[in-house]
Amino acid sequence: MSSYDPHQVALYYVHLFPARNDVYSRWTPEGWRPVREPLTAEVAIAGLRGTGPSISGYMIAHPGQSHTFAVDFDREDGVELAFRMSKLIRQEMPTYVETSRRGAHLWGCLDNVAPARLIRAALRGMLQALDLDAHDPKIELRPGTDSVDQDGLGHALRLPLMPHPKTGKRGEFYDGSTSMPMGPKLADILLNIREIPAASLTKWAEAYKPPQVAFLPSAYARPHEPFPEDDSHASDILRELWGVPNALPGRSIKCPAHEDSMPSLSILRDDKRVICKAPHCTLNNNDHGRGTHELRTLAPHG
Repeated sequence: MSSYDPHQVALYYVHLFPARNDVYSRWTPEGWRPVREPLTAEVAIAGLRGTGPSISGYMIAHPGQSHTFAVDFDREDGVELAFRMSKLIRQEMPTYVETSRRGAHLWGCLDNVAPARLIRAALRGMLQALDLDAHDPKIELRPGTDSVDQDGLGHALRLPLMPHPKTGKRGEFYDGSTSMPMGPKLADILLNIREIPAASLTKWAEAYKPPQVAFLPSAYARPHEPFPEDDSHASDILRELWGVPNALPGRSIKCPAHEDSMPSLSILRDDKRVICKAPHCTLNNNDHGRGTHELRTLAPHG
């Protein structure tokens, strides 16, 4: 960054990769925590240089749109899969592969905003073209949901070249179509990022074939009538009926509804709803999560 103004480089960085920069997530000793303050150039510089906490960016803006996407291949063969996907779409979509501790992140930047639903369907279409499970819980899409409410944040992802908070190591950043490393300076990498025509997502979204949905048992079905008023708190229900001692509002924890190696269950700040980011989980509910009434009804110790 010595040949360029670090502030200007970082300013471009925080506008390029996350879908919004009025909020971000930073690493703390207790894990990732949202910060409802602007993601400034100074915050990014401190994170990149390791003088401040590592930063994650939110990949969806209200009500459900983004100008960027990523795929987190959290598997041992993640680097290989990221390059395969990048090469599959290289003619129309230049993407970039960043190695991570357990796999790789595939990054793409659009030339315009697009609906998150379209982006996610397109990514799943690409995964299916590679004969991969488009709903594999170890392949996480960003944006992580089709929409968010006015106060919602969606799911964050550690921004490119931020040190891993536990190891302090940075990933290597590659041009996905050529497998050639980019950089080494951040400014050089940013200057070589090519944008993707947002219109090119449509073909892949139309190619996606959603899985057949089986009928759920009646206990899991959403009734036609509104749920009765429930003044309880999601964190209390998780502690008392799901056996989760560390449940707190505004926190992400390991989901008790499935085998969970990493915290995938988010307890919303109002403590009235939980959402698991694993698509197969009953507490995901098509990215809508479960309110207190459902959480109590589905509890294994109810």
